[in-house]
Amino acid sequence: MKVFLKYMFLLLSFLLLTVFYLMSTQLGHKTMGYFLGKYLSKKTSNIIDVESFNLSAYPNLTIDMRINNKAKVYLTGTATIKTIDMDYHLEGDSYRWNTLSIDSKINLNGHIKGLISNLVVKGRGKVFDGNVTYSFTKVSNEFKNMKILLYGVQSQKVLRFLKQKPMLRGRVDIESEFKLFSKYEKIGYSKIFMRRGFLPTFSSSISFIVNSEIIFENILYKLNGDIQSELGSLVVKDASYHKGQKVGQCSYNLKIKELDYFETLLKHKYSGDFATHGHLNYKENNFILQGNTDTFDGELTYLYKNDSLDLNLESLSLAKILHKLNYPALFKAKVYGDVNYDFENKILFINTKLKGTQFKKTKMTNMIYRTTGIDMLTDIYDDSSFVADYKNRYLTGILKIDNGVNHLYLNDIILNSETNSIDSQFEIKMKEEELFGKITGTLKSPSVSIDVKRLIKYQVEKKLGSFFGNSTKKKLKDEFEQFREFFK
Repeated sequence: MKVFLKYMFLLLSFLLLTVFYLMSTQLGHKTMGYFLGKYLSKKTSNIIDVESFNLSAYPNLTIDMRINNKAKVYLTGTATIKTIDMDYHLEGDSYRWNTLSIDSKINLNGHIKGLISNLVVKGRGKVFDGNVTYSFTKVSNEFKNMKILLYGVQSQKVLRFLKQKPMLRGRVDIESEFKLFSKYEKIGYSKIFMRRGFLPTFSSSISFIVNSEIIFENILYKLNGDIQSELGSLVVKDASYHKGQKVGQCSYNLKIKELDYFETLLKHKYSGDFATHGHLNYKENNFILQGNTDTFDGELTYLYKNDSLDLNLESLSLAKILHKLNYPALFKAKVYGDVNYDFENKILFINTKLKGTQFKKTKMTNMIYRTTGIDMLTDIYDDSSFVADYKNRYLTGILKIDNGVNHLYLNDIILNSETNSIDSQFEIKMKEEELFGKITGTLKSPSVSIDVKRLIKYQVEKKLGSFFGNSTKKKLKDEFEQFREFFK
């Protein structure tokens, strides 16, 4: 019995000395901190180094830790096996936790309180070069009653944190509130507001205002928002996206005050205003875009689907179309028909009818009037058409302006979209006069040359017809042909 008591006394003494060593000495605290860091690292799948661990006033603790060799966190307060009631201070030039990464300075102060299985976390401080306040309850792998307010943070840094392309520049306010937030469940909303945002790929000097709200209903997201700037506005309504089915849709209303600003983006110089509205559907990386616009006085409806854009033109003003495209208008007309563009093969097809066509005073009409006396400005042509295709910078086609009595045909048109040059044969029949020739040069300053031989031949035949009569002229022509055949 004495031996048993002796060994019990030695064991208890060893345990007391161990507890004293761990609880009351700096070396013991350091040892405890080492093992605590190992435990937390394994539990969280992060590298956690406990640099300071003070248990001398237990249950009041002081713990200093470094997380993933980046930020440091300082904890002071009480903690037991089941509960925590501690203040914290997190700071660093960057921060990483599992897959989350912040590549800018972070400085947060707050409080943690509650059961280990039901922690209430509150705090405020600096992040993304702006201010943040937040509160949430951490339950297992979920966050409940989460509120986050980011004020004046850098939008590009937020986008990098969300693993998105940092296309935006400028400070943004984000208000988020979630009843439940986890990897698989999200119930809440986020409101986004930018007072002065920029799209550097478009312009570094023109700012815009963004105001939007996203509602999260688990894997269904709903959005309404608008963008306003000196260039125009974009309003998106009733937008939704189902993450599980990968389908989405929205209605939109786009207004542009001046197309000239979009030359770099659209790779062509456009002019004037533009407005359209329509609907967009998305399914498994495929977009279907349909809408219409009355910018061109008539109605233009469009449908984009499977890398193909179909346009239907109904009573559009040709003058307005050419003005938007920054091309000179040689005549005015109402345009009807269809246009198709194949994005994959980069081929454009045009099949249109022109009504109420009337020539405008141009260099060409002046030259024809001086040469032949034909005034091309008086007639109206209702039986006209333009058929063409475009590929590899070249548009080829045929333009026929006709009213059943008089006509102008541009045959074998070749337009170069890079140089805005034209090469085309033309044929004019007006007021019993015929004229043939060629148009070359640029669209803004074309050169018109007349086929003098055909003009002289036509004028001679016309004079002979008036002198001998049409029947005699035909007889002389036939005899001349026989005479020429005899001497071949």
